[in-house]
Amino acid sequence: MNIRMPTINKVLISGNLTADPRTRILENGTHFASFSLASNKRYRTNDGEWHDKPCFVEVVTWRQLAERIGSKLHKGSPVMVEGELQFSQWNAQDGSKRSRVEILARSVQMLEKTGEFNSGPSQSGGSEEPPRTEAPQGSDFADDIPF
Repeated sequence: MNIRMPTINKVLISGNLTADPRTRILENGTHFASFSLASNKRYRTNDGEWHDKPCFVEVVTWRQLAERIGSKLHKGSPVMVEGELQFSQWNAQDGSKRSRVEILARSVQMLEKTGEFNSGPSQSGGSEEPPRTEAPQGSDFADDIPF
């Protein structure tokens, strides 16, 4: 008996934007935004020194989520992205085939205390800003973030 298991395609990643988001409006009026995210893995070597190993990923967004990202985020913004991996393929100008795996964001949350916003699923255009939540006073949580 051949049982087919369901697949799961879900990504949750935090990091900082490496540049300002790239935005555009398509001919049909749909907003599009993409940005590169750097997420660091912090590790300690045998001699006790701390090192960061960055992982760079491309993130794409659509509709109202893309609008909000274009107006709220900038180079260096710390964010949490929830979405799914998607495969993109295209022909380069020289005729060669190119491809990449990127994250199709369903929600993006700013991690800065000021200008904080949440966004809901991109197909519904995002949600309104939720109540702000901040780390308790005296918390050292921010000191634990490796970037």
